[in-house]
Amino acid sequence: MAVDELTKKEQIINFAQSDPFLKISDIAKHVQTTPRYVRTILSEANISLMKLREKYARNMEKRLQSNGQTGLQAKVRVRDEYSYNTLNTGKIEVEKADENDFPDIQCFRQDDEMFRIFQVQLVDEKPYCVHELITFMEKDINKERMDNLESIYDLLGRKGINHLQFMDNVITIESPREIINRFFTGAESLFLSKRTVLLNKIPIGMERLYIRADLTKVEFAGEIII
Repeated sequence: MAVDELTKKEQIINFAQSDPFLKISDIAKHVQTTPRYVRTILSEANISLMKLREKYARNMEKRLQSNGQTGLQAKVRVRDEYSYNTLNTGKIEVEKADENDFPDIQCFRQDDEMFRIFQVQLVDEKPYCVHELITFMEKDINKERMDNLESIYDLLGRKGINHLQFMDNVITIESPREIINRFFTGAESLFLSKRTVLLNKIPIGMERLYIRADLTKVEFAGEIII
């Protein structure tokens, strides 16, 4: 479902759940209605912005505490022969993206623009993995706030708290190309893992992980079905 197909009531609820740090007046402006109507809709839906903000903080704490849990996840690791090297995480980089390249990604706020958000992981100071998120954000991104984020996932958490869903990962082997090539000088092939990010079943972003194949081993829990 596209954002412009939602009713005003549905738009108000989606705005509140996508960013609980918005003010009532901000939501009213985005939906082109009155603050009083926004309060009425949120009250009828039993939605409290204050409670959503508190839930966001608790979820961030849980996410940090559960980083060591694996379950049935696939494990992507640096190969044993490189394991003595130190794995470091670089700063988050932001640049504008072309909306025409990602027609399925929906925009909630009229004035938002599409951006690519990158975070590089390095082995021995050489790029090993690039985490990329393509999504809509406010035009004037707060650079200081971006510098203070530990992970791109902090942005996703802010967008929807418990309402985010992810489509299945699709993994392919690619050659470095175009926008990502500058990070991988000398790499012949990459693992590319990509998935769509959903908020209340609406696609709001594309997440991609580019990983150097020559430095990597992948371990899958269970069996592989071909």
